[in-house]
Amino acid sequence: MFQSRLSNEKAAKPMNILLLDDLPAHRVEVHRALALAMATDGTVKDFTPGPGEGDDGTYESRLAEDLQKAPNAPIDLIVADRDLSSYRPRYTGLSEATVRRVADALGVPECGYARGERADDPEYIKRGEQSEACIRLPLKPIDEFARRIVAIAKGFQSIASRVRAMPDATKQPPAKLLARILDKPEYADKISLYSSGDQNRLMILREAGASNDKSQRLACLLGYWLWDSVLRFPGVTVGVTPASSYLNILHEEFRDNERIQVLFAAAKYTGPFADAKKPMWWRGMLDDIVAHSGLRDGREFAAKELRVDIPPSQCCEDPRRTAGYYCMINQKPVSAENSKGGLPWFPRGADLARVSKTKLEELGPWL
Repeated sequence: MFQSRLSNEKAAKPMNILLLDDLPAHRVEVHRALALAMATDGTVKDFTPGPGEGDDGTYESRLAEDLQKAPNAPIDLIVADRDLSSYRPRYTGLSEATVRRVADALGVPECGYARGERADDPEYIKRGEQSEACIRLPLKPIDEFARRIVAIAKGFQSIASRVRAMPDATKQPPAKLLARILDKPEYADKISLYSSGDQNRLMILREAGASNDKSQRLACLLGYWLWDSVLRFPGVTVGVTPASSYLNILHEEFRDNERIQVLFAAAKYTGPFADAKKPMWWRGMLDDIVAHSGLRDGREFAAKELRVDIPPSQCCEDPRRTAGYYCMINQKPVSAENSKGGLPWFPRGADLARVSKTKLEELGPWL
């Protein structure tokens, strides 16, 4: 089985997650879940506001000062509730958006969360998914939230460790550098296609290459690029649904049949942000497995290896058609004939990303 060198790297130091939640009862609940998920991999710390009544400069300047001092520092990941207005008196009216701006300036990754108690919390999460350099997660179920937070923290820390170990890191083109970090230098050209639609981020990456805190900021920005572009849009990597569609295997069969997934284990993605409960695969390595078998697609390969009939993928618009692609809106397999690709907000490298005809008709003006 292929194993990325990243998955075997030992962290140079324990992780430090800083939690910002202004309501004590809520903070205890989230802290406990994070600490349980973290186990022996590091420490969860509650944010400690500095002294003062909140009249000594802007929120941003005060927060930047507090985050860089003990007991808050050092920090590998900031986790912040959406509403932080009860940090009184020093931070009355504080929000997660302000925390994110300060974290960006410091080169520290940040993840916001919503409790689901406000009517617009789902929209808050969705806006985060559509923004660059922004990670937002729903809090419930809290054990899944905590597990994903730890995977995110490990991912950023792994990238930072690799960047620090590369003396020439800040002189490399972003795509080439990220490909090296992923132990896939041969995928540099494919990853470079994810730069379309990400010009703001890449401009910041170039600026980070010339700044005093360049390695830290570079690692942070590369992590965001990997999280919300390269791993999000199927092309270089594929999650369970796009993988099943691409291999021409019924989604439910691929998702639930461990024997089928074992056949493609050599292609499993094990780099930063890998999550055992949300597996991903290298698309190129899936191609290699199928090509080596001499068969037409993943379905034929699985059927031959397991000596059973494997149902084909089904287009969400017309189950009589096989799929092959993935609708980014309804998150279902879709066929080329019943969908559209190449939308302006798709990276050029995401050639498996589409929008189904139904969703195009429903949301066309907004897409």
